[in-house]
Amino acid sequence: MQVNVNNHIRCCLLSIIALFGCLPGMAYAKLEVGLGMSAVHVPHYIGSDEAEDFYLPFPYLRYRSEKISVDRNLIQANLWRTGNWSLEISLGGAVKVDSDKNEARQGMSDLDFIIEAGPAVHYYFQGNRKQENALYFELPLRGAISTDFTAGEYRGYTFNPRVVWRRGYQMGPYEVRPQLTVGIRTASSHYHDYTYGVKGQDVTEQRQQYKAQSGYGGFQLGYSTAVLWSDWLVAGFMRYVNISGAAYDDSPLVKKENSVLVGVASAYLF
Repeated sequence: MQVNVNNHIRCCLLSIIALFGCLPGMAYAKLEVGLGMSAVHVPHYIGSDEAEDFYLPFPYLRYRSEKISVDRNLIQANLWRTGNWSLEISLGGAVKVDSDKNEARQGMSDLDFIIEAGPAVHYYFQGNRKQENALYFELPLRGAISTDFTAGEYRGYTFNPRVVWRRGYQMGPYEVRPQLTVGIRTASSHYHDYTYGVKGQDVTEQRQQYKAQSGYGGFQLGYSTAVLWSDWLVAGFMRYVNISGAAYDDSPLVKKENSVLVGVASAYLF
């Protein structure tokens, strides 16, 4: 979940897109749709010592077919596959930050929503994209734009390789779907500088001018579990990110090396 409260915002938008895109193949695929509520605790940005709690509607959509997969707030479109290899399209992003609510960014411009999209190469050690039980290595290369949904601006690219392990099994009447991810974060200087850079006009006694570099952006570990029974789903996620040694860890906007994102949700399945 390169997940955040943006996962819930993104899921609202992508759910609509996915439903229309998947309609032609519905007879050959599995679709789950639901609606509920979620509670999310998320830092303003990775490295911030300030966070917010959000209580948001939770649109749940899970779809799998030969060509398209929508799962755990991620859309993947199969472009090519041979043996254990496949080429997908994947999405990511980051949430908007109001600088007036963040002490380190006081007086600076707000950070708009970041939307990322690009190809991702998958290698499956076990299973495949349509199976519950799978272990795979993912290499996603995404271009990024920042937007307030009236205009957008290119912000560089990210490359966040990770290993993903997922399972699906029954415990009596309950279907349990755990997922574990381990990976590293890297990005271009343009991408890092959007969040961690300080321009001349933003310099204060406590905040020196800073230009972020490209390269390593941190280590991340994520875990999520969904439990389904009857017409209900309960889910939770946790993501830990450590940015010690990151290309931007000396930015005056970085206040801590460890960030934790957590959230829970419950939904009624139609």
